[in-house]
Amino acid sequence: MQGDQIGFQKKLQEAVAFAKNNHNCMTREQVEHFFADWELSDEQMKFVYEYLTMEQIEVEDYEPGVTKELFSKDAKKKAAFTREEEVYLKQYGEELPRITCEGEEERMALLQRAADGDDLARSQVIALYLPVVVELAKELHKPEFFIGDLIQEGNVALLLALEQVTEAGDADQKIRSEIVKEITGFMDDMQAQKRQDHAVVGKVNRLKDAIEELSDGEEMDFSVAELSAYLDMSVEEIEDILRLTGEDA
Repeated sequence: MQGDQIGFQKKLQEAVAFAKNNHNCMTREQVEHFFADWELSDEQMKFVYEYLTMEQIEVEDYEPGVTKELFSKDAKKKAAFTREEEVYLKQYGEELPRITCEGEEERMALLQRAADGDDLARSQVIALYLPVVVELAKELHKPEFFIGDLIQEGNVALLLALEQVTEAGDADQKIRSEIVKEITGFMDDMQAQKRQDHAVVGKVNRLKDAIEELSDGEEMDFSVAELSAYLDMSVEEIEDILRLTGEDA
């Protein structure tokens, strides 16, 4: 990488162009393939990931600020819950209603009555599946999310799923599927928002750095067009950043 900054910058732009032609997405394997000949260190690869994120490219499984080694298989072990989450789970579990079914036949009968519109049966099914929501939330949990938020999203999915159940036969699978779908959808939305926020912060910092470099410590005014040419960033993007920071475009 040393002595060939121009080549490295060109490679970065090639990666960005590739991603933009792929709906602004890349996998980690694709990123690593792009830079395979550069023998980059973990810190240098982190820079690549951060740069792509700043350019609003979504890199599969990458979280801003997380270094490359965290993606190894050994590092994907289930993270322990925080003390706050442990307290929450304990208290929440103690407050859950206690309902059990003696066997599969009784459970299917209960699900069928709920599907037929029996309000009491529906309430019992909700109570029966609340612990299921907790277990699914635990399985899907990631350190950056509070387990209570995942459980609440799963509970909403449980209520909505029951509205769609018409037959007991596929009820269990449908309910579980909807719970998982809602929780994973919630996490995906939050991660996408986090990436977007991080990209905006990155662009704000780039703009500030560019102004400092162009002014060289002196008081100078620059047009948006000049900054656009210097940063290889569109005028519209710069104007949006200036509005976000409260500056006049």
